[in-house]
Amino acid sequence: MHNQLVFADLTDYPVMAQALDNQWLPADLAASRQRASTPAGPSSEAVAAGAAELRRSLVNSGTLVVNRAYFLNNEALYSNYLPTAEPSERAAFIQLLNRRAMVPYLYTEREATAEFGWGHDRSVATAWRRLITDESDPGLVRFDWDDASNRQRATQVGNFFSTQLSVLRRLPAEVLAQNLGIPKEQARAMRVGILKDLYDWAGDQDIDRDITRNMVYERFLSRPGTEPHENLLREGEHIVPAKQLIDLLYSLGVPKASGLIALTPPDSPPRATLNELREDSRPAADDPEAIGLLLRDLFADELHRAVDGPNSYAGLSLADIVRLRREEEWRAYIDSLEAFVRGGFRDGRLPSPEEFAQHTSDVTRSHARMLRAARRTSASHRGFVREISTVLVLESAGIAAQLSAGQDITLLSGSLQLLTAAAGVVSLRLQFRDTGRGWLSGGLGHSVTLPSLRLNNLRKDWQTILRVYGREVVESGGGVLGRPADQMAAA
Repeated sequence: MHNQLVFADLTDYPVMAQALDNQWLPADLAASRQRASTPAGPSSEAVAAGAAELRRSLVNSGTLVVNRAYFLNNEALYSNYLPTAEPSERAAFIQLLNRRAMVPYLYTEREATAEFGWGHDRSVATAWRRLITDESDPGLVRFDWDDASNRQRATQVGNFFSTQLSVLRRLPAEVLAQNLGIPKEQARAMRVGILKDLYDWAGDQDIDRDITRNMVYERFLSRPGTEPHENLLREGEHIVPAKQLIDLLYSLGVPKASGLIALTPPDSPPRATLNELREDSRPAADDPEAIGLLLRDLFADELHRAVDGPNSYAGLSLADIVRLRREEEWRAYIDSLEAFVRGGFRDGRLPSPEEFAQHTSDVTRSHARMLRAARRTSASHRGFVREISTVLVLESAGIAAQLSAGQDITLLSGSLQLLTAAAGVVSLRLQFRDTGRGWLSGGLGHSVTLPSLRLNNLRKDWQTILRVYGREVVESGGGVLGRPADQMAAA
């Protein structure tokens, strides 16, 4: 059949995006799922984050391969084809399917409408069946359309997750700290705590059965008495970073088995976190093609994060993206990625330093032109946006507070009760936070430390500062923000 594809048929810079996984959450939103008062199910903020990443993925790929399950259990996807969807967005979603800008990946099923056991909303299943049967003609990709051969290849995906779980314990604390945005002390504690427990538990499982991600969630991450799809997490400082490692590992199964490029979202740890080049994991030295492909995959993830990371595409509608993908600038950008990432590493070869410099320059320039085209062609004329938030941080010995635009003032550490009546200083720092990079290093974030002010009475003057603010003061205990690219302002 014309719509039965294998991965070799996907020749227009095909990728898989981790952020379309229904379990994916940025770190700050994942932490909010630990609160006892949090209701089950995805929050509106999580759906909005997923929707923005869907748009990012469609802009940064020729073909976006999406696990069929996510079309049915991720609201950021299925909200675009429900009968209640905005008509122009629904029509654009169908166009993207028909033009194979999005291609559903089938695991062992042969039809996109096959019955499933992981759906939780029958109205979504009904809408999907109608979409596929009556309104669209998408391509469908499997490893092979011979069931026996496909089953053998698909089994590799589950095997990869099962066998690599034990590797997480051996990741260097320095790598974990840098890429998860946590202190080194916490990374070390994770290695001898939750990651060791995971290692021991995995070793006790039936060696003839794959370990599924749901099993890991139920044992280590999900709140007791809840299902993983409810997105409710246990308490504890190691839960969110452990979840991010598990989700990153899970997202690589199909790309590694199929040869697709795997993209990680900017507000999540990069693929390099898994340290795939370590001696006990990298391909054998006599397999230069496998080494070349691994280097390609690691580089592609870093390239996308470096070039595109700070941008948010929440301002683009799907109709905007359909228009953008017709523009010469978008095509030139995708072709530059294809030529470098897939062409430059073909047949086990590695680009020379000169080729690296030339191709990265080409990708960067074509990306900038593509963004200008996105702004020009979008109906709102906003296109992408850079999300930069401004935070004012006030610090004295024993207390620190921050004020973000549109939010309540937050006590990050200390309390008024701990302050003395003695004189002291309060330092003021403006932080410009690159929201697209989140808590990760890099991006456009920086801060400016202003001249310190002397207070005659720390306790009294801090009480005055908080009182004149006139709104609720929230104690977070989250610690003082770092100082990215800090500058000292002249007095």
